Amino acid sequence: MKKSIMLSLFIAVFSVVSAQQVISNGEDIGTAWWPAGSAGAVDVWDNPLKDGVNNSDKSITVWINNSDVDYTGAGISGLNVDVAAYNTISVMVYKLIEGKVRLELQDGTSNYFVLANYNTPGAWQKLTFKIPSGIGNIQTLLVAPHFENYQTNPIPDGEAHRMWWDEIVAYYDTNSGINDVSFLSHNEYTTTEIYSTNGSLINRISGNFSVRDLNLPYGFYILKQKDVKNGVTSVTKFFVQK
Repeated sequence: MKKSIMLSLFIAVFSVVSAQQVISNGEDIGTAWWPAGSAGAVDVWDNPLKDGVNNSDKSITVWINNSDVDYTGAGISGLNVDVAAYNTISVMVYKLIEGKVRLELQDGTSNYFVLANYNTPGAWQKLTFKIPSGIGNIQTLLVAPHFENYQTNPIPDGEAHRMWWDEIVAYYDTNSGINDVSFLSHNEYTTTEIYSTNGSLINRISGNFSVRDLNLPYGFYILKQKDVKNGVTSVTKFFVQK
């Protein structure tokens, strides 16, 4: 019975971990973009280059001038990205020049910024951004597709001024190592039990401990802990990287 309960808990947790949330696909999800920075308009146009990275029909695009502010791009609101379920956001970007891409993530209280480098001019590139720790559920997301100083690093004349992005997806990256190690290591618990994905008890520990000291093999695990002060039992998922 105990194994069945723990396995059910893992299945529920794993279904969240394995899922993804499409934020915008240029087709029928997340198309209500609004201009940000100096952008005059945000358009949904035909994909400029269907390739092995992005063969969708439509993509989001803005035109950036050298007189624009560096965060020129677009934003989308009305989101509810669960940061407890996802730790990464991917964005496909296409432009004719190299340069940084910045996402601004807003949780209704604070703004968070993450950067990635685009280095495949004339081709789509899938960029990944780690969701910052401490952020609440993401309500608004802004894309600055060419986050550079346009005065010292001007955009060449012509179509290089047009920037594209597509397929913005929040997902859980299982290659991020042991999750929430500080949380798992520094709380006072009377008993800690670690289970495998099939509900088998692997280890039982008393008092504080560090997950890293257990030398667990690569994979998913379930942590069951009982609080010293209030007797409340919590169940937490975590992942050990190779």
